[in-house]
Amino acid sequence: MAAAKTGADSGRRALEILLSFTEQRPLLTVRQLAEDLDIPVPSVHRYVALLRDMGLLEERGRGQYHLTMRVAALSRAARQATPLVDLAEPFMRELVGQTGESALLVRLVHNRPVCMHRVESAQRFRLSFEIGQHLPPLRGASARLLVASLDPADRERYVDQALAEGARPPLKGRERFLSDAERDAARGWSVSNQEIDDGIWAAAAPITEGGRTVASLSAPCPAFRLDKAKREAIIDLVRKSAADISHALGA
Repeated sequence: MAAAKTGADSGRRALEILLSFTEQRPLLTVRQLAEDLDIPVPSVHRYVALLRDMGLLEERGRGQYHLTMRVAALSRAARQATPLVDLAEPFMRELVGQTGESALLVRLVHNRPVCMHRVESAQRFRLSFEIGQHLPPLRGASARLLVASLDPADRERYVDQALAEGARPPLKGRERFLSDAERDAARGWSVSNQEIDDGIWAAAAPITEGGRTVASLSAPCPAFRLDKAKREAIIDLVRKSAADISHALGA
């Protein structure tokens, strides 16, 4: 059992290294990876060597590494297996055109919120989350809506497991997070204000298929650009876009 657990931990560390590479940081050194993930440098060397042997990482020079096109192939395979992304794309682009803000599509993957797709606005504002990246499991409008899609007992297990694994706790505590998730699911929308990133407000609405929430559509916005009327308008537009995607899924 100890050997199996060690193997699982090693696999997780190797995947964490792969997920550290983003569009903003396509090149990383072993030392940068060690600092980002709080892993000893010798261990990172070992994981990087494994990923190189598997054809997932390449060295560019000066000790810098980058993802290979084999990872891109995995991304294409994921998109082929996830028709929701292709179906949601035109609705997300329409939402971005209406709000002037970016849009995110978020799903639960192995009980963790993951950014499945994003459409960026023309505004000079960059989202902090890349496609395929985990979002904080206990913070944000999307997290509450997705947690609310679980059975009550599973919601509590989700929260307790996330806390046990070191996730940032909910801003207002465990019980308030659970009650707010239930409230947001009942009304069909959720908002967050600086729960994940400073200065960012977001509205989200559930995407459903067969009466079950399968994803969340979110519009994160810099709070300084919003007044009360703009917030209410964005909530309405996000809800409509999520409903349109849900209808398309049903069709």
